Amino acid sequence: MVPNPLRTGLLRLRGWREAAPLPKEVVIEPTTKCDLYCPTCLHRTLPSSRKDKYMSFDCFKKILDGAPALEQVTMSGLGEPLQSPEIFRMCTEAHLRGLRTKLVTNGMKVSEENAYEIAFSFDFIELSFNVATIPAIDILLSEEPSLGTGGRLSVSVLCTPENRRILPAIQSILSRKGIRCVLVPLENWWPEGGDYYQTLKEMVIQAGGGMAKRRLGRCHWPFSSAFISCEGEVTPCTARMDPSRITFGNALEMPLWAIWDSEPYRIFRKSHLSGGFNRVCQGCPAE
Repeated sequence: MVPNPLRTGLLRLRGWREAAPLPKEVVIEPTTKCDLYCPTCLHRTLPSSRKDKYMSFDCFKKILDGAPALEQVTMSGLGEPLQSPEIFRMCTEAHLRGLRTKLVTNGMKVSEENAYEIAFSFDFIELSFNVATIPAIDILLSEEPSLGTGGRLSVSVLCTPENRRILPAIQSILSRKGIRCVLVPLENWWPEGGDYYQTLKEMVIQAGGGMAKRRLGRCHWPFSSAFISCEGEVTPCTARMDPSRITFGNALEMPLWAIWDSEPYRIFRKSHLSGGFNRVCQGCPAE
């Protein structure tokens, strides 16, 4: 399930100012280990205490146990999910519980040897654009051609100045393969007020057709989903996934449903619906 911004607008109309139904989708970080060192990624800022960490299978199950309303689990974070030795076992567990699964990957680990397992373990696959993207797409489609239909396979392109210059070519190549292209606003990764921030924001608005404009009902994330780090820390979204900046609790110590309905989370949601300034979300396109 992709979180729907309309849901937040409905919450406003119904007067749910602080409480919200349990999330139907969460993003879980299987590992912080990555095989790339991208200059625009927050992975390079990870403290040593968070580097090369893995979520165990038992911890994954414990998180799911505390989220009874889940319908989909997305594997993503500040590491490459396919680096996790438990990733396919986690997928099997999610499917046994009747959940859909989504993988966000850089594609570096996609090969002819594991393409079948990837294609049939994940209901949705999103490749972040890099030099491995096109080869990974071809390998996956040769294994399972239906991935290119129904939006099961997509590519996210980070809105850097370099990518913007070649964006028409990227979109042309992907469209010929029947793959959906998603633009990701880079300003989520840069602090507001920085030297590069305003340039990036203007670029994102132009390249994305105004996608950095305020969404209906403000951001949907506090009402629809959450990000859970490989240590179990619950943060509001994938744009704000640093537990040192904000965390509502640890899903390995307290059930996610209890964290979701906690006072700090309620206050956070209320600040969104009231239109109040939220320092945590400063710089995000949704604000």
